[in-house]
Amino acid sequence: MTKLENRYELFRDAIRRRVCSTCLDQRDDGTCGLSHRACAIEAHLPGIVEAIAGVDSNRMDDYIAAVEAQVCSECENGPGTVCSLRKHGECALDTYLYLVVDAVEDVVKGRKAS
Repeated sequence: MTKLENRYELFRDAIRRRVCSTCLDQRDDGTCGLSHRACAIEAHLPGIVEAIAGVDSNRMDDYIAAVEAQVCSECENGPGTVCSLRKHGECALDTYLYLVVDAVEDVVKGRKAS
């Protein structure tokens, strides 16, 4: 595993602890229940991490704007328009963004994620 892959693995682990454990798509055994599409968080992890790590704010709107500009604008589910998944409440990144921000910030600031 390269140093860059290892870096994102830390974020992936923190997000899984914080987000996947509460996700409504989780199966009874704790695994991801999505089968017809990829989880937006997994699919866009590097961009999500970079967008969130580039913000230092107490306002969630700043994180939303950064994610929309750097991640959603590149997503195949509606770049530049209304996201079809977000519109129907099916985008894990949109639904759990607050928890994703917490997990990323925990790693960036060297805190132990719960």
